[in-house]
Amino acid sequence: MRYVVLAGLLAAGAAAAQEPQAAAAPLGGNPFARVLMLPDVSAIGSGALVWNQKDVRVVSPRSDPYGPGGKVQPVFQELEVALQSVVDPYARADVFLTFHPDGAGVEEAYLTTLGLPAGLQIRAGTLKSPFGRLNQQHPHVWDFVGTPLPMARLLAVDALEGPGVDVAWLAPVPWFLELHLAYQDTVPGFETAGRRTGVAHLLQYFDVAEGTTLGVGLSAARLDEPGAGAWRDLYGADLFLKIRPPQGRAYLTLQGELFARRLSGLADPAQDGTRLGGYLQALWRQDAYWGYGARWESAPAAGPGLSGAENRWTALATWYPSEFQRLRLQVSDDRLPGGSTGWEALLAMEFIIGAHGAHPF
Repeated sequence: MRYVVLAGLLAAGAAAAQEPQAAAAPLGGNPFARVLMLPDVSAIGSGALVWNQKDVRVVSPRSDPYGPGGKVQPVFQELEVALQSVVDPYARADVFLTFHPDGAGVEEAYLTTLGLPAGLQIRAGTLKSPFGRLNQQHPHVWDFVGTPLPMARLLAVDALEGPGVDVAWLAPVPWFLELHLAYQDTVPGFETAGRRTGVAHLLQYFDVAEGTTLGVGLSAARLDEPGAGAWRDLYGADLFLKIRPPQGRAYLTLQGELFARRLSGLADPAQDGTRLGGYLQALWRQDAYWGYGARWESAPAAGPGLSGAENRWTALATWYPSEFQRLRLQVSDDRLPGGSTGWEALLAMEFIIGAHGAHPF
Protein backbone atom coordinates (compact mmCIF):
# COMPACT_ATOMS: atom_id res chain seq x y z
CA MET A 1 0.00 0.00 0.00
CA ARG A 2 2.85 2.40 0.88
CA TYR A 3 4.34 1.95 -2.58
CA VAL A 4 1.03 2.87 -4.23
CA VAL A 5 0.82 6.04 -2.15
CA LEU A 6 4.43 6.95 -2.89
CA ALA A 7 3.94 6.36 -6.63
CA GLY A 8 0.87 8.60 -6.56
CA LEU A 9 2.81 11.35 -4.85
CA LEU A 10 5.62 11.09 -7.40
CA ALA A 11 3.15 11.26 -10.28
CA ALA A 12 1.35 14.23 -8.75
CA GLY A 13 4.67 16.00 -8.21
CA ALA A 14 5.78 15.43 -11.79
CA ALA A 15 2.45 16.71 -13.14
CA ALA A 16 2.60 19.79 -10.94
CA ALA A 17 6.14 20.55 -12.12
CA GLN A 18 4.98 20.55 -15.78
CA GLU A 19 2.02 22.92 -15.21
CA PRO A 20 2.32 26.70 -15.47
CA GLN A 21 2.97 28.51 -12.18
CA ALA A 22 -0.44 30.18 -12.27
CA ALA A 23 -2.16 26.79 -12.34
CA ALA A 24 -0.65 25.62 -9.05
CA ALA A 25 -3.00 23.84 -6.65
CA PRO A 26 -4.51 25.99 -3.88
CA LEU A 27 -2.55 23.97 -1.28
CA GLY A 28 0.69 25.15 -2.92
CA GLY A 29 3.98 23.36 -3.53
CA ASN A 30 4.90 19.91 -4.68
CA PRO A 31 3.14 17.22 -2.63
CA PHE A 32 6.26 15.04 -2.79
CA ALA A 33 8.30 17.91 -1.36
CA ARG A 34 5.84 18.11 1.53
CA VAL A 35 6.52 14.43 2.25
CA LEU A 36 10.26 15.10 2.29
CA MET A 37 9.74 17.71 5.02
CA LEU A 38 8.59 15.07 7.51
CA PRO A 39 11.18 14.44 10.26
CA ASP A 40 12.97 11.13 10.76
CA VAL A 41 10.89 9.07 13.19
CA SER A 42 12.09 6.14 15.26
CA ALA A 43 11.02 4.17 18.32
CA ILE A 44 13.12 2.14 20.73
CA GLY A 45 11.48 -0.19 23.23
CA SER A 46 13.03 -2.06 26.15
CA GLY A 47 11.84 -4.41 28.85
CA ALA A 48 13.19 -7.16 31.09
CA LEU A 49 12.55 -10.14 33.33
CA VAL A 50 14.24 -9.38 36.66
CA TRP A 51 15.04 -11.33 39.81
CA ASN A 52 16.57 -9.90 42.97
CA GLN A 53 17.62 -11.87 46.01
CA LYS A 54 16.99 -8.89 48.30
CA ASP A 55 14.50 -6.03 48.35
CA VAL A 56 16.51 -3.59 46.25
CA ARG A 57 13.97 -0.80 46.71
CA VAL A 58 14.88 -0.66 50.42
CA VAL A 59 18.54 -1.69 50.75
CA SER A 60 19.88 -0.27 47.45
CA PRO A 61 17.60 2.46 45.98
CA ARG A 62 18.08 2.95 42.24
CA SER A 63 16.19 3.55 39.01
CA ASP A 64 17.40 0.39 37.26
CA PRO A 65 14.91 -2.37 36.49
CA TYR A 66 14.33 -4.41 39.64
CA GLY A 67 11.59 -6.43 41.29
CA PRO A 68 10.48 -7.61 44.73
CA GLY A 69 12.97 -9.75 46.60
CA GLY A 70 12.88 -13.45 45.71
CA LYS A 71 10.42 -13.18 42.80
CA VAL A 72 10.74 -13.09 39.01
CA GLN A 73 9.12 -9.88 37.78
CA PRO A 74 8.45 -8.70 34.20
CA VAL A 75 9.34 -5.01 33.88
CA PHE A 76 8.60 -2.52 31.12
CA GLN A 77 11.58 -0.15 31.06
CA GLU A 78 11.01 2.50 28.44
CA LEU A 79 9.71 3.40 25.00
CA GLU A 80 11.65 6.22 23.39
CA VAL A 81 10.22 8.02 20.37
CA ALA A 82 12.59 10.27 18.42
CA LEU A 83 11.74 13.06 15.97
CA GLN A 84 14.81 14.43 14.18
CA SER A 85 15.21 16.75 11.21
CA VAL A 86 17.11 19.69 9.78
CA VAL A 87 15.02 22.82 10.40
CA ASP A 88 16.73 25.08 7.88
CA PRO A 89 20.31 25.73 6.71
CA TYR A 90 21.13 27.14 10.16
CA ALA A 91 19.90 24.50 12.64
CA ARG A 92 18.63 20.98 13.18
CA ALA A 93 16.17 19.77 15.81
CA ASP A 94 16.20 16.60 17.91
CA VAL A 95 13.25 15.63 20.10
CA PHE A 96 13.23 12.49 22.27
CA LEU A 97 10.00 11.54 24.07
CA THR A 98 9.97 8.80 26.69
CA PHE A 99 7.14 6.61 27.97
CA HIS A 100 7.77 4.51 31.09
CA PRO A 101 5.82 3.03 34.02
CA ASP A 102 5.96 6.33 35.95
CA GLY A 103 4.50 8.36 33.08
CA ALA A 104 5.71 10.20 29.99
CA GLY A 105 8.03 13.11 29.42
CA VAL A 106 10.57 14.85 27.25
CA GLU A 107 14.00 13.28 27.60
CA GLU A 108 15.68 15.81 25.31
CA ALA A 109 14.46 18.50 22.89
CA TYR A 110 17.02 20.89 21.50
CA LEU A 111 18.24 22.85 18.49
CA THR A 112 21.80 22.46 17.22
CA THR A 113 23.46 25.11 15.09
CA LEU A 114 24.93 24.21 11.71
CA GLY A 115 27.98 25.87 10.24
CA LEU A 116 29.08 28.35 12.91
CA PRO A 117 32.60 29.69 12.31
CA ALA A 118 35.75 29.01 14.36
CA GLY A 119 34.76 25.44 15.24
CA LEU A 120 31.83 26.54 17.40
CA GLN A 121 28.51 24.75 17.85
CA ILE A 122 25.59 25.63 20.14
CA ARG A 123 22.81 23.42 21.47
CA ALA A 124 19.86 24.99 23.25
CA GLY A 125 16.79 23.39 24.81
CA THR A 126 16.31 20.50 27.25
CA LEU A 127 19.43 18.36 27.04
CA LYS A 128 21.72 16.01 28.91
CA SER A 129 24.59 17.81 30.58
CA PRO A 130 27.99 17.41 28.89
CA PHE A 131 29.39 15.70 31.98
CA GLY A 132 31.37 12.47 31.68
CA ARG A 133 30.65 9.79 29.10
CA LEU A 134 27.53 7.78 29.94
CA ASN A 135 25.63 10.82 31.22
CA GLN A 136 25.49 12.23 27.67
CA GLN A 137 24.21 9.01 26.09
CA HIS A 138 20.73 7.52 26.06
CA PRO A 139 20.44 4.26 28.06
CA HIS A 140 19.80 2.14 24.96
CA VAL A 141 23.35 3.00 23.79
CA TRP A 142 24.93 1.55 26.94
CA ASP A 143 26.51 -1.89 26.83
CA PHE A 144 25.11 -2.83 30.26
CA VAL A 145 21.53 -2.56 31.50
CA GLY A 146 20.96 0.19 34.02
CA THR A 147 22.76 3.23 35.37
CA PRO A 148 26.06 2.58 37.16
CA LEU A 149 25.62 3.00 40.92
CA PRO A 150 28.20 5.83 41.31
CA MET A 151 26.59 7.84 38.53
CA ALA A 152 23.12 7.47 40.07
CA ARG A 153 24.27 8.21 43.62
CA LEU A 154 26.63 11.13 42.95
CA LEU A 155 25.24 12.82 39.80
CA ALA A 156 21.53 12.08 39.29
CA VAL A 157 19.19 9.12 39.48
CA ASP A 158 18.87 8.79 35.69
CA ALA A 159 21.06 11.55 34.21
CA LEU A 160 22.18 15.06 34.99
CA GLU A 161 20.01 17.02 32.54
CA GLY A 162 17.67 19.97 32.14
CA PRO A 163 16.88 23.12 30.15
CA GLY A 164 19.82 25.27 29.16
CA VAL A 165 22.47 25.95 26.56
CA ASP A 166 25.66 24.06 25.65
CA VAL A 167 28.46 25.78 23.71
CA ALA A 168 31.07 23.46 22.14
CA TRP A 169 34.40 24.38 20.57
CA LEU A 170 36.33 21.98 18.33
CA ALA A 171 40.00 23.01 18.62
CA PRO A 172 42.10 23.24 15.42
CA VAL A 173 44.71 20.69 16.56
CA PRO A 174 45.97 17.43 14.95
CA TRP A 175 43.94 15.27 17.38
CA PHE A 176 40.28 15.50 18.41
CA LEU A 177 39.89 18.06 21.20
CA GLU A 178 36.48 19.42 22.14
CA LEU A 179 35.54 21.77 24.96
CA HIS A 180 31.97 22.15 26.25
CA LEU A 181 30.64 24.92 28.48
CA ALA A 182 26.99 24.64 29.56
CA TYR A 183 24.55 26.50 31.78
CA GLN A 184 21.41 24.58 32.81
CA ASP A 185 18.76 23.98 35.43
CA THR A 186 19.34 20.40 36.61
CA VAL A 187 18.05 18.04 39.31
CA PRO A 188 20.93 16.26 41.08
CA GLY A 189 20.94 13.05 43.08
CA PHE A 190 17.60 11.75 44.38
CA GLU A 191 16.21 15.27 44.83
CA THR A 192 13.31 16.97 43.07
CA ALA A 193 14.16 20.68 43.07
CA GLY A 194 16.16 22.15 40.20
CA ARG A 195 19.56 23.78 40.64
CA ARG A 196 21.31 26.39 38.53
CA THR A 197 24.25 24.48 37.09
CA GLY A 198 27.45 25.39 35.28
CA VAL A 199 29.22 22.53 33.47
CA ALA A 200 32.61 22.23 31.76
CA HIS A 201 33.79 19.16 29.85
CA LEU A 202 37.08 18.62 28.00
CA LEU A 203 37.21 15.59 25.68
CA GLN A 204 40.17 14.30 23.67
CA TYR A 205 40.63 11.32 21.33
CA PHE A 206 43.99 9.94 20.18
CA ASP A 207 44.87 7.37 17.52
CA VAL A 208 47.23 5.22 19.57
CA ALA A 209 47.84 2.67 16.80
CA GLU A 210 46.08 1.25 13.76
CA GLY A 211 42.60 0.25 14.92
CA THR A 212 43.20 1.55 18.47
CA THR A 213 41.60 4.74 19.81
CA LEU A 214 42.00 6.29 23.24
CA GLY A 215 39.54 8.82 24.67
CA VAL A 216 40.21 10.90 27.80
CA GLY A 217 37.74 13.33 29.35
CA LEU A 218 37.61 15.67 32.34
CA SER A 219 34.40 17.20 33.72
CA ALA A 220 33.42 19.69 36.40
CA ALA A 221 30.12 21.21 37.49
CA ARG A 222 28.92 23.59 40.18
CA LEU A 223 25.32 23.63 41.40
CA ASP A 224 23.81 26.11 43.82
CA GLU A 225 22.27 24.68 46.99
CA PRO A 226 19.51 26.10 49.21
CA GLY A 227 21.02 28.56 51.62
CA ALA A 228 23.46 31.45 51.27
CA GLY A 229 26.91 30.36 50.15
CA ALA A 230 25.98 26.66 49.79
CA TRP A 231 27.35 24.75 46.79
CA ARG A 232 27.51 21.30 45.27
CA ASP A 233 30.66 20.64 43.25
CA LEU A 234 30.87 17.65 40.90
CA TYR A 235 34.05 16.33 39.32
CA GLY A 236 34.58 13.52 36.84
CA ALA A 237 37.25 11.78 34.78
CA ASP A 238 36.43 9.30 32.02
CA LEU A 239 38.59 6.92 30.00
CA PHE A 240 37.68 4.98 26.85
CA LEU A 241 39.86 2.58 24.86
CA LYS A 242 38.67 0.75 21.75
CA ILE A 243 40.75 -1.89 19.98
CA ARG A 244 39.34 -3.03 16.65
CA PRO A 245 41.70 -4.77 14.19
CA PRO A 246 40.89 -3.57 10.64
CA GLN A 247 40.63 -7.11 9.28
CA GLY A 248 37.55 -8.15 11.27
CA ARG A 249 34.38 -7.06 13.10
CA ALA A 250 35.55 -8.19 16.54
CA TYR A 251 36.59 -5.48 18.97
CA LEU A 252 37.39 -4.84 22.62
CA THR A 253 36.40 -1.74 24.60
CA LEU A 254 37.62 -0.71 28.04
CA GLN A 255 35.77 2.10 29.78
CA GLY A 256 35.75 3.70 33.19
CA GLU A 257 34.67 6.83 35.04
CA LEU A 258 35.49 8.37 38.41
CA PHE A 259 33.04 10.69 40.16
CA ALA A 260 33.44 13.02 43.12
CA ARG A 261 30.76 15.09 44.85
CA ARG A 262 31.59 17.83 47.34
CA LEU A 263 28.98 19.63 49.44
CA SER A 264 29.93 22.85 51.23
CA GLY A 265 28.22 25.62 53.18
CA LEU A 266 25.10 23.61 54.06
CA ALA A 267 22.86 24.44 57.00
CA ASP A 268 23.91 21.13 58.58
CA PRO A 269 27.75 21.12 58.59
CA ALA A 270 27.72 17.36 59.17
CA GLN A 271 26.57 16.91 55.56
CA ASP A 272 29.55 18.81 54.17
CA GLY A 273 32.33 16.77 52.67
CA THR A 274 33.41 14.77 49.62
CA ARG A 275 32.03 11.41 48.42
CA LEU A 276 33.74 9.29 45.77
CA GLY A 277 32.68 6.53 43.37
CA GLY A 278 33.45 4.98 40.02
CA TYR A 279 33.12 2.04 37.66
CA LEU A 280 35.31 0.07 35.26
CA GLN A 281 33.98 -2.17 32.50
CA ALA A 282 35.17 -4.25 29.56
CA LEU A 283 33.21 -5.50 26.55
CA TRP A 284 34.38 -8.06 24.00
CA ARG A 285 32.32 -8.10 20.78
CA GLN A 286 33.15 -11.52 19.37
CA ASP A 287 31.37 -11.06 16.05
CA ALA A 288 28.19 -9.57 14.62
CA TYR A 289 26.01 -11.70 16.92
CA TRP A 290 27.68 -12.14 20.32
CA GLY A 291 29.25 -9.91 22.94
CA TYR A 292 30.48 -10.47 26.52
CA GLY A 293 31.30 -8.02 29.27
CA ALA A 294 32.22 -7.49 32.91
CA ARG A 295 31.82 -4.43 35.13
CA TRP A 296 32.83 -3.36 38.64
CA GLU A 297 31.11 -0.47 40.44
CA SER A 298 31.68 1.27 43.75
CA ALA A 299 29.43 3.96 45.22
CA PRO A 300 28.30 5.33 48.59
CA ALA A 301 25.62 3.12 50.10
CA ALA A 302 22.10 4.58 49.99
CA GLY A 303 20.09 2.18 52.14
CA PRO A 304 18.75 3.28 55.55
CA GLY A 305 21.32 2.90 58.30
CA LEU A 306 24.12 2.02 55.87
CA SER A 307 27.41 3.89 55.59
CA GLY A 308 30.45 3.09 53.54
CA ALA A 309 30.85 1.80 49.99
CA GLU A 310 28.52 -0.49 48.07
CA ASN A 311 30.37 -2.64 45.52
CA ARG A 312 28.81 -4.47 42.60
CA TRP A 313 30.26 -7.04 40.18
CA THR A 314 28.40 -7.79 36.93
CA ALA A 315 28.78 -10.30 34.11
CA LEU A 316 27.04 -9.75 30.76
CA ALA A 317 26.24 -11.87 27.69
CA THR A 318 24.59 -10.21 24.67
CA TRP A 319 23.02 -11.72 21.56
CA TYR A 320 22.37 -9.47 18.56
CA PRO A 321 19.90 -11.16 16.17
CA SER A 322 20.41 -8.09 13.97
CA GLU A 323 21.43 -4.44 14.30
CA PHE A 324 17.83 -3.70 15.35
CA GLN A 325 17.46 -6.14 18.26
CA ARG A 326 19.43 -6.97 21.36
CA LEU A 327 18.93 -9.62 24.05
CA ARG A 328 21.07 -9.30 27.19
CA LEU A 329 21.55 -11.64 30.16
CA GLN A 330 23.10 -9.81 33.10
CA VAL A 331 24.03 -11.30 36.49
CA SER A 332 25.30 -9.17 39.38
CA ASP A 333 26.70 -9.71 42.87
CA ASP A 334 25.81 -6.65 44.97
CA ARG A 335 27.90 -6.33 48.14
CA LEU A 336 26.57 -3.93 50.77
CA PRO A 337 28.61 -2.49 53.67
CA GLY A 338 29.04 -5.03 56.44
CA GLY A 339 29.44 -7.98 54.08
CA SER A 340 25.80 -8.50 53.11
CA THR A 341 25.49 -9.93 49.58
CA GLY A 342 22.57 -9.89 47.16
CA TRP A 343 22.47 -11.64 43.80
CA GLU A 344 20.60 -10.08 40.89
CA ALA A 345 19.73 -11.34 37.41
CA LEU A 346 17.85 -9.91 34.47
CA LEU A 347 17.05 -10.84 30.90
CA ALA A 348 16.57 -7.65 28.91
CA MET A 349 15.12 -7.22 25.41
CA GLU A 350 15.48 -4.18 23.16
CA PHE A 351 14.31 -3.31 19.65
CA ILE A 352 14.59 -0.37 17.25
CA ILE A 353 12.28 0.63 14.42
CA GLY A 354 12.51 3.57 12.05
CA ALA A 355 15.37 5.93 11.35
CA HIS A 356 17.72 6.74 14.20
CA GLY A 357 20.69 9.09 14.25
CA ALA A 358 24.24 8.14 15.10
CA HIS A 359 25.37 8.17 18.75
CA PRO A 360 28.64 9.53 20.18
CA PHE A 361 31.60 7.27 19.58
